[in-house]
Amino acid sequence: MTRVARFYGLAGLLLCVTASMAGSPVAGQPAPQQVTTDTPQYCLVLLDRVSDLVRGLAVPPPQEVTNLSAAGQRMCDQGQTRGGIMRLREALVLLRARQKQR
Repeated sequence: MTRVARFYGLAGLLLCVTASMAGSPVAGQPAPQQVTTDTPQYCLVLLDRVSDLVRGLAVPPPQEVTNLSAAGQRMCDQGQTRGGIMRLREALVLLRARQKQR
């Protein structure tokens, strides 16, 4: 009986050690990106970021940015948060690329 208990105790310890090692990043690899949740609140955060960048432009934003941000806001309002977040992020990428060109 004690052999069985030792075996399972050792097996459990080995599983814990292996699981903790699997989650650690390998040297030389970048740290994993932060995961954000797909919530309506995050939609609002992204929409605020897009609005701030658009306000800072000297010229009107590209039509693609306008379309993406409008579609993203509409989708977020309709409960399609993942699709809305995707569009708002794409609008941010385009706006930031435009800022770097200046």
